[in-house]
Amino acid sequence: MYLQIQLRLSVLLLGLVLTASAVSAQTINGVVTDASTGEPLAGVNVTVGGTLLGTVTGVDGSYSLDVLGGESLVFSFIGFLSKEIAVSEGTTRIDVTLEEDVLGLEEIVVTGIGTSVKRTNLANSVGTISASELVPAPAQTLERALSGKVAGLSISQNTGAPGGGIHVNIRGTSTLIGSTQPLYVVDGVIVDNSSIQSGMDIVTAATGAGSPRPQGQPSSRVADLNPNDIETIEVLKGASAAAIYGSKASNGVVIITTKQGRPGSTRIDITQRVGFQSILKELGLREFTPETAEARQTGGAALLSQNGNIDYESLLYGRKGFLSETSFSASGGDRNTRYFVGGLVQTEDGIVENTGYDKYSGKVNVSQKLGTRLGLDVYTTFVRSSSDRSITGNENQGSTTLGFASVFTPRFVDIRQNPDGTFPDGPAGSNPLHTIQVLRNNEVTNRGLGSARLTLGVIRERNQTLDLIVQGGADVYSTQHRVVSPPELQFERAKDSAVRGISIAGETTSLQTSLNLNAVHRYSTGNGITFNTSGGYQYETRDWDNVLVLAQGLTVTQENVDQASSLTGLQTREIQRERGFFLQEEVEIQDQFYVTAGFRADASSLIGDTGKYYFYPKAAGSWRLSQSDFWSGLANSINEFKIRVAFGMTGNLPPPNAKFTSLQAENIEGLGGVLIPTEKGNPDIEPERTQEVEFGIDAAFANNRATLEATYYRQNISDLILLNQLPSSSGFTDQFINAGDMRTEGLEIAVGITPVRKEKVDWTSRFNFFTTKSEITDLVVDPFEIGGFALSLGQFKIAEGVSPNTIVGLNEDGEETVYGNEMPNFTLGWNNAIRLGNVDINFLWDWKQGGEVVDLGLFLSDLGGTSGDLDTEEGKERLSRTDTGRYVRDGTYLKLREAGVRYSVDRATVQRWFGNRVSSLSFGVSGRNLVMITDYSGYDPEVSQFGNLAVGRAIDVIPFPSARSFYFTVSVGLQ
Repeated sequence: MYLQIQLRLSVLLLGLVLTASAVSAQTINGVVTDASTGEPLAGVNVTVGGTLLGTVTGVDGSYSLDVLGGESLVFSFIGFLSKEIAVSEGTTRIDVTLEEDVLGLEEIVVTGIGTSVKRTNLANSVGTISASELVPAPAQTLERALSGKVAGLSISQNTGAPGGGIHVNIRGTSTLIGSTQPLYVVDGVIVDNSSIQSGMDIVTAATGAGSPRPQGQPSSRVADLNPNDIETIEVLKGASAAAIYGSKASNGVVIITTKQGRPGSTRIDITQRVGFQSILKELGLREFTPETAEARQTGGAALLSQNGNIDYESLLYGRKGFLSETSFSASGGDRNTRYFVGGLVQTEDGIVENTGYDKYSGKVNVSQKLGTRLGLDVYTTFVRSSSDRSITGNENQGSTTLGFASVFTPRFVDIRQNPDGTFPDGPAGSNPLHTIQVLRNNEVTNRGLGSARLTLGVIRERNQTLDLIVQGGADVYSTQHRVVSPPELQFERAKDSAVRGISIAGETTSLQTSLNLNAVHRYSTGNGITFNTSGGYQYETRDWDNVLVLAQGLTVTQENVDQASSLTGLQTREIQRERGFFLQEEVEIQDQFYVTAGFRADASSLIGDTGKYYFYPKAAGSWRLSQSDFWSGLANSINEFKIRVAFGMTGNLPPPNAKFTSLQAENIEGLGGVLIPTEKGNPDIEPERTQEVEFGIDAAFANNRATLEATYYRQNISDLILLNQLPSSSGFTDQFINAGDMRTEGLEIAVGITPVRKEKVDWTSRFNFFTTKSEITDLVVDPFEIGGFALSLGQFKIAEGVSPNTIVGLNEDGEETVYGNEMPNFTLGWNNAIRLGNVDINFLWDWKQGGEVVDLGLFLSDLGGTSGDLDTEEGKERLSRTDTGRYVRDGTYLKLREAGVRYSVDRATVQRWFGNRVSSLSFGVSGRNLVMITDYSGYDPEVSQFGNLAVGRAIDVIPFPSARSFYFTVSVGLQ
């Protein structure tokens, strides 16, 4: 009896096992194709709905996956709308077509180190830019390509000089004197974005070498990156999104992912662009009459009769600079190996003779599967760039810069080159035409970026996975500066012979490394709830060394620093060590609710207490109301509606020298020694801390052909770092301290629409609107003015209850008066992509409304008697006044940032012409900065004499003028 029962149970158990096996053995095969082209899509993720099991499509778009009866398959791919299909019993084949995700409804957005989520569930405002949106028109540097494309992301140039500095700001003012640039993360590695001074400030005497307020227009090192290598850019704008980067993220985080190969045969793309650039806007200097010429200078009328009004703007800035860009890429691979190889040769001649910018870039990315559970991704980049910028902007040496010299040279005075090759002296104290011929201001950078990520799949089950991720990398570069101001220049000849002629040789070396040890665990309950737990440890180092050799009293015809009568050495070293750990939990519930919480803890060598960890928490949640049952009546008109709220905290580290009282070398009665400097170190200095709350809604309308994202944020910045004046009895003059609080708030609105979406015609349009304002809420030190040159010439007020961007000056009675604010009322970008059959059209308008600029260039040309409007009623009225406000000008502008037209030859014609080896061919014309509409009196309201300062940027002292550029393009695809 017992044996019979045991036998029956065994048979029953075997039957259950066989039944389960039969169900689990249901294998689905199929092919995934592009709905618009019919071409197979390789690399599509195919997963079993509600589980963590999946595969990817092969080179031919095919896949094979085992599922249980009643389950579904989910197909997802970057740039395409996801699709979920239920699997019926007995089904063995499912072919799928995916449609392009034009408005980015289902973008995958980074939420942490090693984690991501679909945009439909995202609880933060994160801006994304794809490769096609980034550079429809060529951009000299990466930052220039970002203008107008993300709500809350402000891009403005400091100068139009080749390779010149670009200021990037996210969500307004978050510091007063600290670092203002966002954190850049390239392929998982934090990269250096220093602005390195060339030493030009020594020639101009605008400020001293190493000043925290440089005026030599240094460029930011992120300019080294090749925009053509980039696949996507994600801008983490809020503290909640950026908190995972802790003490370095108060200015936001820009995450850059470079291109990787996709499975398939090798595809080669070659693009050649050629064009030219010219000055965007001229000031229009004064047209002298015999009477005004004589009033300006005795004998001026006779000189005017002899020389006429010479067009010095054309002589200085009228060059048509040749532009050339050759880019190359090759990519491909199979299921186990993928590769991408890219290259760039870029040459740009500036609008000033002997200026220009060259860049040579190479990239190799490889992804390799090392078995079923181990994967390795390697990213490498090498860049060599060279820029020649001449000498522009402010000076205190006697009209050394081109702008100063030109506005103090009346147009009837002839300073053009003599037939014998010499140059006459100019009335301004220098001859700018001579300066551009012989003065040298060159920067050369060699840079290497390398990183690797090793991913080990420790657990691979239906309901859970565990990945261990080791990622490390290095960013190393050497930047060399050569500045030569020969003794034959007029302003050099005015000096004592012992210091006549300057040669500066500078080199900056930097090594930045990082090591990340992370773990990511995903668990699915099987009923629509997924937990994503991640944690890790990071260690980062930075070794930065700047050496500058100043040689004065040059031997004629010599440039080497050893051919001078006086040598001075200057060196700045920054050694930084960071360590931190994080923990984060993300929960997705029924594809309707998303909740995340976590923290980052950081310790830094820049803080007074190097062993202290500062905690940066975050929490956020979103609710897709459109997934609720009560929304069914609205689903036809409002396809998607989500509310979200987020909280987070980030930090901003002190300057490297804030905690130390450094010794200063001195020559004391012929003996070498050291003195204590006037700036006192603060061993208790702490980071600035930004606490932010963010509220927003996301919606999609009209069958997902229109999207809306609206976000309000409010930041409370505490422990502001300021330079405090000390009593003279202390033996010091100032000290960095944590001395105030500030509030910054703003509104961001992003709208995307597809007014036309047909087989041969489609139009995608995006609007990015944002506004921001700040206010000092607490100030420990006395109110003070910052930036500018003097209160009478316009400065910026720092006081409780006042915006730090407030421009103040003196009125007619000599009283301090508010004259404006450098922050705009709002900024709006309008980006469009239109396809008409084989013709693609794109254009981007960028509108900044308001935001005043202190136009000291106009002040100087008034002093020189050369302003173009001096003989008008407006000019005469301005000269009759003495208040600062006459030179505080509205900085409103409307710019056509990018525009282009491209014709793509249809594939059948291409193959008829060239055979199967040529897969694509296109021709186009494009341009950048084509139109600027503004009432601003200077060359460009986008300007900053003091580079990337947080406050006090809007000062114009006749920079290198902006240029418009045109390109003609031919692109060929080979396979």
